[in-house]
Amino acid sequence: MQPSSSSATSRRLGEDFAPQRALYLNHIPALLIVTGLVTWIAADETAMVIAAAVAGLIGVYMVWDWLFQEAPTRFSTLMTIALLLGYGLGTLNTWLTLPRGDLSLSGFLGLDEAILARGMAAVLLAAAPVCFLGELYERPLFGREFRIPLNQQTYTLIYLGAIAVATGFFTHVLGFGGIQNTYGQQQSVLSALLSWFIPPLAALTAAVFVTTPRGWTKIRTGACALVLGALVMLVGRRVIIYTAMEILFGLRLAGYRLKGTISKKLLLIVGCGVFLAIGVNVFMLLRLAAQEGRGANTSLDARIQVAMNWVEDGTAISRALEANRVNAQKRTFVLGFFASVLEGSSRHTPALGQDAAGYISLAIPRLFNPNKDLTFSEEGVDDQLFSLTYFDEANSILTNGATDFGFLGVLVYPLLIVWLMRFSVETCSRFLSAAPMAIIALGVMFSLLQTENSIDAYLVTIRNTIAFAIILLVFSRMPAIRLRSP
Repeated sequence: MQPSSSSATSRRLGEDFAPQRALYLNHIPALLIVTGLVTWIAADETAMVIAAAVAGLIGVYMVWDWLFQEAPTRFSTLMTIALLLGYGLGTLNTWLTLPRGDLSLSGFLGLDEAILARGMAAVLLAAAPVCFLGELYERPLFGREFRIPLNQQTYTLIYLGAIAVATGFFTHVLGFGGIQNTYGQQQSVLSALLSWFIPPLAALTAAVFVTTPRGWTKIRTGACALVLGALVMLVGRRVIIYTAMEILFGLRLAGYRLKGTISKKLLLIVGCGVFLAIGVNVFMLLRLAAQEGRGANTSLDARIQVAMNWVEDGTAISRALEANRVNAQKRTFVLGFFASVLEGSSRHTPALGQDAAGYISLAIPRLFNPNKDLTFSEEGVDDQLFSLTYFDEANSILTNGATDFGFLGVLVYPLLIVWLMRFSVETCSRFLSAAPMAIIALGVMFSLLQTENSIDAYLVTIRNTIAFAIILLVFSRMPAIRLRSP
């Protein structure tokens, strides 16, 4: 049931907050700290695997609690989930699935098991204060009374947004992977904004479609949801996964109740599972199609044509499944780079802010920073300072912190990013109405849920948030466009 205008609160995102939870204040942080300390001291592969399992299980529980038990949404909680799932569950998956004979995982990868164990321990020790301090000081983002209004402004925003994204693909402003393969090149402002816009818009549209009453409005919204869902599959596997999570969360904002309803949960899990299965295989098939063309520069049209040929000869499904299986064995192991950087920062003088400065420079638009170094990379800084040999690795807020200030940076950088992101959203909420704010919030949440995001990605999200807030503020001041049903 949506609150009436007379019951509107002074805070746009709501003021009815759930109380603090002892599980997130005491139990989870304590378990993470104890496991992290034991793993650091033991410093072997067995301890690393146990720590990864603990992290993964806690991360999975937090996701379930957030999406299906309607737990409060805090940016600190999302950051904790990203760290625990990305590093913990990812490491556990590689350890369980990667064929290596009688070799240990560290031996097979040519890495020191003590370094990997300390890296995994550092992940847990970094996640603990984020979870604890967030529960203690960060109020939930949305009040329990907040609902996305099913009014004409919301539907118009969805229709115009879907048209803008679809036009972006048709005009090649966007392409396969969104805006990828731009290393050393200047990104288009329009393509960057549209690429950022796709996941939150898709999540909002799907949630609004489910809760819209039957009629032509539901049909139009459903058509937009189908189009956006298909376009999400062209952007990336992680984008598909996080968009599915945001769809489930968006249902709560739209007033669809999940808590305590087993049948609804099962139906939604199956639905999201089908979406994920189709999406990741479609994306991989189009990615493989580049091997028949000009590599990464192969156009989307050419990729689709190759993929359709594989569909016709009956090899499409087997190709996609095998490629995803092989890729998932190693691709989820993002711990190695972080562990090596953390070890290097403990033996050499860290970058002392050089890494953050480089990323900040990348995030500043070319208009204000015409001489910025587009070839800057964290790997280059690490290789120079710590005598490493990395090129293209899984950068994250933890590798950023370790590069700049070692273990201290690992503890501080996630907290700083959570504060910056929350500050940007709260500032926007003073000016925007409910539907535009839902888009803004979902866009920021999408960024925080990703493990492999570095400082520039978070700052670009804030930059895009400001730009879209201005656009949406203008949109919200426009007279409503009424689409009458016959």
